[in-house]
Amino acid sequence: MVSTAKKRWKEKAVMPTHRGNRMYVSCTIGDLIPSKNAYEFDAWLHLASIGDKIILDLPIRYHKHFNKYNVSGKRLNSYLITKDYVQFSFEITTLEKRTGTKAIGIDTGINALASLSNGKQYGLEVKEHIERVKRCKHGSNGQKQARRALKQYIDETVKAIFMEENPDLIVVEQLKNMGKNSKAKRLLAKNIRRSIGIWNWKYWLKRLQEHTELNRVSFRSVSPYYTSQTCPRCGHTDRMNRNGEVFMCLKCGHTDNADNNAGINILLRFIMGHYGAHYKQDNLSELGFVPSFS
Repeated sequence: MVSTAKKRWKEKAVMPTHRGNRMYVSCTIGDLIPSKNAYEFDAWLHLASIGDKIILDLPIRYHKHFNKYNVSGKRLNSYLITKDYVQFSFEITTLEKRTGTKAIGIDTGINALASLSNGKQYGLEVKEHIERVKRCKHGSNGQKQARRALKQYIDETVKAIFMEENPDLIVVEQLKNMGKNSKAKRLLAKNIRRSIGIWNWKYWLKRLQEHTELNRVSFRSVSPYYTSQTCPRCGHTDRMNRNGEVFMCLKCGHTDNADNNAGINILLRFIMGHYGAHYKQDNLSELGFVPSFS
């Protein structure tokens, strides 16, 4: 950036400002150096241009995640720098994925963060955390603190699922149509759209997938269409099947919690497909029925 500014503006050149949200630094200009005679931080991130014409040292303080992966993995000499933090990358060797057949489908929502195909629900207080963020003034310290609390609650929910369920496979719905300008989101009420923005479903799915990698659990996703409207017993699909948090099939009379019912459909959509044959027998018997649709 500096050399380009000098070349373009010559004697009129001024020091350029990096206006992006993040900056990627490779080993060609960046290196992590242990600090000496410093008690406030643990290392310097030494940045130097070719020929050392420009040098910048950023103080780095390690935390528990860095120390954990620094012991179990190999730190890569590349860095992501933002105005708030420096992100490190580690290469970790993991064993093969589990070969068991315990699979769970997870429906993601605002009232219950995770509704499982086995009838359990996790993250029942997520809506309270979302409302707390909404009550705070935008950009205030209170809102930042509330957002951190929301992320921490999401992390705790993910850990609880893996500790209590111990699955071999997790199947979720593909939430690709929830973007800022998507048609699906424009159809929702303004208050709900704001809740979805605060909810940060991308962070939730990212943390869920990261835990599957660390625990050698398979992670799959399926299309979310009609999972909340379809009866897993007879396959009848009708938007009138769902009434708020209650699902009742208008054809066969099957009733269930609407979100847990969606979790069942998410799981069935995978195990009834070609790649789900390994999980089919055990999970269909666990659910107690064989659906009439594929």
